[in-house]
Amino acid sequence: MPPVLQFGTMVVGVPLLLTAVRCTLQYILVPFVLPWLGISGTISPAVNMIAAVVSIGVILFNLKTLWNTNWRTRYLVLACIFIPFIVVMAYSDFVAFTQQ
Repeated sequence: MPPVLQFGTMVVGVPLLLTAVRCTLQYILVPFVLPWLGISGTISPAVNMIAAVVSIGVILFNLKTLWNTNWRTRYLVLACIFIPFIVVMAYSDFVAFTQQ
């Protein structure tokens, strides 16, 4: 296999697999399978926490992978990812501060 295809498969494959695991946990196992088994009240929060940790791991892996590429617009893409996140968090903090 040519190196370009190998690298592209690695970059797309791992995050896609981790996202599939997270989505399966969060959107199939918790709302459908656990209530069907009758154990949703005790295990659902733990499964959701595991899904959240997997999600954070996928995001960090994607950002690390993007940062290590030689893609010339990576700074623009990273800014498009982080600036809305920072604005939403700042707005949330502002609303929480003004309601006190």
